[in-house]
Amino acid sequence: MNISTILTLALSTTLYMQSVQAYEKVYDEDSLRQAFELASSDSRIEEIIFTKNAHIILNAPVIYTGSQPLKLVGHGAVIDGSAAGGFVLDADLTAITEDGALIFNTAAGITIRNLSIENSASRGIVVNIPDDATGDDLTVNLHRVHITNSALFGLHIDDNANEFDDGALGSAIGIDLKISRSTFTGNGTGAVDYDGIRVDERDEGDINAVITYTKVDGNGGDGIELDEAGEGDVEASMAHVTLNGNGFYNEDDLDDGFDIDEAGEGDIEATLKYVTIQGNLDEGLDFDEAGEGDVELRLGRISAANNSGEAIKVDEQDAGHIEAKLKNVMVKENGDDGIQFTELGEGKIEATLKRVSACENDKYGIKLEQWVIEDEDISVEDSGSLVLKRVVLSGNGKGDEIATNNITIK
Repeated sequence: MNISTILTLALSTTLYMQSVQAYEKVYDEDSLRQAFELASSDSRIEEIIFTKNAHIILNAPVIYTGSQPLKLVGHGAVIDGSAAGGFVLDADLTAITEDGALIFNTAAGITIRNLSIENSASRGIVVNIPDDATGDDLTVNLHRVHITNSALFGLHIDDNANEFDDGALGSAIGIDLKISRSTFTGNGTGAVDYDGIRVDERDEGDINAVITYTKVDGNGGDGIELDEAGEGDVEASMAHVTLNGNGFYNEDDLDDGFDIDEAGEGDIEATLKYVTIQGNLDEGLDFDEAGEGDVELRLGRISAANNSGEAIKVDEQDAGHIEAKLKNVMVKENGDDGIQFTELGEGKIEATLKRVSACENDKYGIKLEQWVIEDEDISVEDSGSLVLKRVVLSGNGKGDEIATNNITIK
C-alpha cells in the first residue's frame, strides 16, 4: 500500500519554515506503522492522530526513529500488543528483549494523549535515549495514558548504555517525565524485576518526574522505580496518586510501591501529597541515596498501610544529609517499622513530624538512626534532630517509644 494513500500531507510554506501535518487518521496496524515510518523520515511531521476509539492489534513492535518531537493524539484508541514481539529468560529468570508495543528511539520530546496499551508481550511503551544525545533533556508527557498487563515494564525510559542495565554509562542529557490522569496496572508479570514505570538515567543529567491523578497498582515489580547513577539528581513530585499492591512477582526478592535509587553525586528531592501506599509486598516508599548527596523529603496527606516491609524507608550513605518534613501522615499495620530513616557516614538527620500516627506496625512505629560507622560504640559527630508535634504511636510490635541513635528529640 502506497504511503500517500494512508497519509494525506498538507504542505504550508511561510517565510520562516515549512511544516507537514498528517490529516489521515490512524485506524489499524498498517496505518500506524506507516505513520511512524513517515514521521521518522520527515522531520516536519510532529503529530499523529488516531480515529476515535480505534482498536489496533499489533503483530510486531512499531518504532519511531525521528529527531523531532512527536505527539500522539489517541482519541481513546486501544493498542493490543499481545503479538508484538516477546522475550527470552536468562538463568536468573530475567527477561532479555529489545521489544515493546511502541518504541521511540530518540532524544526528542514524546507526548501521548488519551491512548491505551494492553497485553504487551514485552514492554508497553519504550523510550531509548541514544548514547550520544546532547542538548536539552528528553521530555515525555503522558496524559490519560493507560498501560495494562504488559509482561515486562509498562513504561520504560532507558538512558543506560549497558545492555545488561549495569554501570553508569549513558547520554549527557536528563529526563523530564510528566504523567497525569493515567493508569499503570498489571504490568511486570512475565519475568523478575519489571515495574509499572521504570526510568533508568545514567551519566550526566537528572530525573525530574511529576505524576498527578494516577493509579500505579498491582504491578509485579516496583510500582515505580527511578534509578539514577552518575552525576545527577532525582526530583520527584506526586499528588493524588495510588501505589497499591505492587511487588509480588519475585517471591525471593519482593518489590516496593515507589523505589528511588540515586548513586554518585546527586540528591533525592521528593514531594508527595495525597498519596495512598497500601499492600505493597516490600516497602511502601523505599528511597536510597549513595555517594555525595542529600535526601530532601516532603510528605503530606499520606496513608501507608499493610505494606509487607517498612511503610516509609529512607537510607542515605556517605557524605550527605536527610531532611524530612512529614505532615498529616498515617502509617499502620506494616510488616516492619512504620517510618525508618538511616544516615550512614558523614551527615545528619533533621526531621519534623507533625500530626503523624504510627500504629500497629510489626516493629517500631518510628525509627531514626544516624551513624558514621554502623553500630559504633561512641558517636563521633553532632547529633541529628527530630521535632515532634502531635505524634501518636500505639500498638507497635517493639513498643511505642521512638527508636533512635544519635538523634535529639525536641
